[in-house]
Amino acid sequence: MTAIRQQKNFLQIHRLYDGALNVYFALIIAVIIPLILTMIEGSRINAMKLQLECVVDMGMDSVLAEYNRPLLDQYDLLFIDLAYDQPNGSLDHLKEHFADYVSYNLQPQKGLPILQNRDFLGLNMESADILAASRATDEQGAVFRYMAVSYMLNKYGVDYIDDLRDMIAVTERRGLYDSDIMAENDNAQNAIDSIEIPPPEDLEEGEEWNEPEKDDPTDSLNEVRYLGILPLVCEGEISTTSINPDSYVTGRSLVTGSGMEESWQECMPLVEGLLFNEYIMEKCGNYSQRKEESPLCYETEYVIAGKSNDADNLRIVAERILLIRGAANSIYFFSNQELRAEAKALATSLSFVLLYPQFEILFEIAIIAAWIYAESVVDVRQLFSGKKVPLIKGEGEWNLSLENALGLTVETVSGMAGEGDSSDNKGESGLSYEDYLRLLLYITPLDEKTGRCMNLVEMNIRKVAGYENFCLDQCVAAFTVQMVFSSSYGYSFLMKRSCRYT
Repeated sequence: MTAIRQQKNFLQIHRLYDGALNVYFALIIAVIIPLILTMIEGSRINAMKLQLECVVDMGMDSVLAEYNRPLLDQYDLLFIDLAYDQPNGSLDHLKEHFADYVSYNLQPQKGLPILQNRDFLGLNMESADILAASRATDEQGAVFRYMAVSYMLNKYGVDYIDDLRDMIAVTERRGLYDSDIMAENDNAQNAIDSIEIPPPEDLEEGEEWNEPEKDDPTDSLNEVRYLGILPLVCEGEISTTSINPDSYVTGRSLVTGSGMEESWQECMPLVEGLLFNEYIMEKCGNYSQRKEESPLCYETEYVIAGKSNDADNLRIVAERILLIRGAANSIYFFSNQELRAEAKALATSLSFVLLYPQFEILFEIAIIAAWIYAESVVDVRQLFSGKKVPLIKGEGEWNLSLENALGLTVETVSGMAGEGDSSDNKGESGLSYEDYLRLLLYITPLDEKTGRCMNLVEMNIRKVAGYENFCLDQCVAAFTVQMVFSSSYGYSFLMKRSCRYT
């Protein structure tokens, strides 16, 4: 009986413990299930955010990969062409491409019948808006210039322009940009033409007197000067091609964007300007290295002069190089006592012939100006023929004797080059034609050469099949997009991202 009673007590205690455990587990589950569901929902939200970050980044990378191929091939510039092979460009095209990439990456299984199950996130893009876009032509071409300078920095670095900085420093210090040998010749000639020789004192009243003819030593050279510079310095035919600038960047109304991206780091003005000059020299043709397939053969000359035809651009560049050479030759001439003495001796003899010594100084000024001009013409001729000319000449580097300088003609100028130097390396040391173009690019206003360079880019890209309507103001290097996403689980997200080439 005792055993049976003990067994009943044990069963009663066991039932009490079972009831207590059931209540305990019920209470625990009531706490754990919401916790688990909360953790699952938190994981869902974090997974949504992570997926959106990845999807947006992939979408931006995909859009950046759609850069204009001919622009990269010819000019090493990365820009998104908003035309997307259509006649006109629009930010809507960019938005559509970006939205397509993002939507596909959000639901890569869409359209596949074997993968139609509901996913864990259920994300969709509701809208996308382009808030800002940096177009190539913004801020007078600052965006275009930034991309070009970035290319030069990545390829060469800042040290690439050290020699150019030294060359420009010498040019500015010696005042080679300030002299005008052509004006000096005109002034000297006007002074000679204005000379009036008075009649002799013993001339009797009523006696006819004719003013003696002045023996002007610069007559022959003046005839050559009036022909212009190009017949003297160019060999062969000169390109006569021309363009209509109204259809390019500097001649039409442009679509404006948001300007420079804040995150872009700009160089110092001097470094930026010199690197951009080197970019022009690398990508554009010139008289020595013609770009025959371009609408303008002398592209760098166009950037400097800005005329609509090759002949005018080449003439202006030749005249400006002539002025630099005139200033440089003046420095050497007045440091050389032999040359000065020779010019003075001729002026003295001419004034002696006229019996008026007071005219000696006028003749001397005219002779010196004519001699320096003729020497400078020969220098430019050497440069145009592919030879080099020192920026500041030294002993033995002067080309012309006084006799040959005053007797300069179109037929003789070519043979006179190199007369003063019998060494084998004549024309192999000094600055080349391209170096003198660099000197001229340096003094060309930055906005002007940027605009003309962009004109050239449009000219050449439009020659590529399919890009006949190419416009740089429809090319984007950076943009900011704002997106709204929704989830089938009741969530929505607002994102704002900036995308750019570096």
